[in-house]
Amino acid sequence: MIGSRLNLRAILGCLGLLLLAWAISMSLYGFWLRSAATCLLADLTALKVGQASAEDAERFATNHRKFFVNKDCKDAKCEYSFSITNHWLSAFHLEPDARFVADLSVENGTIVRIGAALLREMEIYPSFGASAGIVSEYPEMPDRYAPEGHYGFPTPIGKPYLHVVLDRHADAVQRQHAFAFSFNCLTKPGGGCDLSCDYLPLAWRDWRAELQSTGFPMNDFDQVYRNNSRCR
Repeated sequence: MIGSRLNLRAILGCLGLLLLAWAISMSLYGFWLRSAATCLLADLTALKVGQASAEDAERFATNHRKFFVNKDCKDAKCEYSFSITNHWLSAFHLEPDARFVADLSVENGTIVRIGAALLREMEIYPSFGASAGIVSEYPEMPDRYAPEGHYGFPTPIGKPYLHVVLDRHADAVQRQHAFAFSFNCLTKPGGGCDLSCDYLPLAWRDWRAELQSTGFPMNDFDQVYRNNSRCR
């Protein structure tokens, strides 16, 4: 009888140690994900759109080959894509699928666009499938975004994402705000992350301030984006 109790205690003790080890490993994995995403973003934003070369793009791809997804070339244009996913956190159902993606475009030997996005699957958004923060930078603002000036937000009110566009004429503060991703939603357990301010908090504030300056009824904004007081 005593031996059975000792065996049970030993088994429970082992299970407890295994659970502790698993929890620590998941915590370390989350720390690694945030660190990797931060490093990828830092190197991406170090590239000067309109000035960086195809060789810089190749160097970037080599330095981040662990997250390299694809290189697609046609004529004088190449597209590079990279992705960091929270595979093990979503596999254990600790949080929904989330990923940080980066891409860059090279045309005639020069990088003509860099982009980054943080996305998290959200079943409550069937049309888009995810809440997100998305950023695209160009040497000159494309015609389709011309009304946005040098730093803008071509995002329809009510969408679960914030799309930020800018060109090389945006000032340093605007560029810093545009790419100021919060990577909490890449590793955050459980729910939440239902507003795009959770992904791009500084750009969200700029967007809200811009809407307010144009006379947009902010009561309507707050009705659409409920519980957004944490974003201000």
